[in-house]
Amino acid sequence: MNWTRDKYLPNSPEEWLKHALSDLRYAKLGIEPDNILSQQICFHAQQAVEKSLKAILLFSNVDFPLTYDIYQLIDILKISGITLPSDFEDAGILTPYAVETRYPGYMTEITKQEVEKAIELAETITLWTKAYITDK
Repeated sequence: MNWTRDKYLPNSPEEWLKHALSDLRYAKLGIEPDNILSQQICFHAQQAVEKSLKAILLFSNVDFPLTYDIYQLIDILKISGITLPSDFEDAGILTPYAVETRYPGYMTEITKQEVEKAIELAETITLWTKAYITDK
C-alpha cells in the first residue's frame, strides 16, 4: 500500500476536531461501567488531545509530522507562535497511552487518579480547541 498524508488524512481542522470530540466521548463513557479498561479510557483521552492539537495546527496552516507525541505537537505549536494555555504542558503525560495501552501486558495498571487526569486534560484541550477554531 502506498500511503500519503494528502491522500488519506483529512485536511480539515473541523474533521480532526470532530474525531477528537468523538474520542473524548468514548473516554468519558468508559468511566461509569466497571467493565471498561482504564487503558482504553486513557487511549481515547490521548487520541482526543492528539487530534485536537493537529486540528489547531491545520487551522493555523502549520505542517506537522505523523506522530503520537503530544510533547512534540505542543513544541511545534509554540514554535509556530500559537499561544496555548499553561495547563497544556501537562498533556504530554498522555503520550504513552497512544501505543502502550493498545495491547495487554504493555503497561502497568493505571490508577483512577491517572484516568481522571487523562479525561480532564482531554476535555480541557478539546473544548479549548473547539473554541479556538470556531471563534477565529
